[in-house]
Amino acid sequence: MSAFSLVGVVFICIVWGAGFPFMKIGLGYLPPFLYVGIRFSITALCVFLYMRLMRIEWRFGRKMFWWIVALTAFFYVQQGLIFLGLTYTKAGRMGVILNTQPIITAVAAHWFVEHDKLTWAKVAGLLLAIIGVFFVFRQSFTEFNRTMLFGDFLALIAAVSWGSQTIVTKHVVKHVAPSAIIFWQAAISCVLFFLTSACLDPGPIPKQAIDLTFVGVTAYVILVSTVFGFVGWVYLLRHNNPSAVTSFCFITPIASVVFAWLILGEPITSDIIVATGLVGLGIFIANFRSRQEPAPNVV
Repeated sequence: MSAFSLVGVVFICIVWGAGFPFMKIGLGYLPPFLYVGIRFSITALCVFLYMRLMRIEWRFGRKMFWWIVALTAFFYVQQGLIFLGLTYTKAGRMGVILNTQPIITAVAAHWFVEHDKLTWAKVAGLLLAIIGVFFVFRQSFTEFNRTMLFGDFLALIAAVSWGSQTIVTKHVVKHVAPSAIIFWQAAISCVLFFLTSACLDPGPIPKQAIDLTFVGVTAYVILVSTVFGFVGWVYLLRHNNPSAVTSFCFITPIASVVFAWLILGEPITSDIIVATGLVGLGIFIANFRSRQEPAPNVV
């Protein structure tokens, strides 16, 4: 992984970590499926305008149709369950559980992505990172209740969907521009989210008067976390092995805990210090390649 990719993936993971408390705030104004529908309708418009300005091809061939359908399905499940789950569990917990997806990605990449085999170094690194994530919420595990447990379960399903989506994206991005992938996922899923909202979202709408706080957090979620974050993420997947990129997602739960503490006042403990060290060591080991091992030929 190049220095540019390294800096990019770390920055995006921090950006996503900060996004969870902002989403939580936004859900105080609008119900989950309506909020996520608005998020991706604006995202689709922004990305489409960007592609037109940069003259990027937004269409795709017939051979890619079912691949795009699969991507959109995984995307719909992932994002819908993230927003729904945030109404039941804490923002920091969502960040931790959701980012177990590198394990799913690393295992799936072993079978479905060429030159991305599961090695003992990756296993050891990922296990260290998992232990680090456990330390983040070691004390709060005793606070389980049915409502929070349901939200955590939704987060886990979202993580599985995200891991599956990552593997499919690695294949599609060879034939479709990264921004075009984001556009189609956002454009199709926003319609599905609005339809889901009409059927499932409870009233009243809005829950409270729209103000500058809502505008600010929503602008961050849409423009920074979604448009910038997602396009950058797909770009990184295009130029690097999926397991190498997604192993850095363990930064996101640490960031989500810190930002949830700063923004929402969610409790944080000294375990975060131990967790940060373990996560950093796990990432290093998972991405370490000896001089004797040849670098993969990644497109």
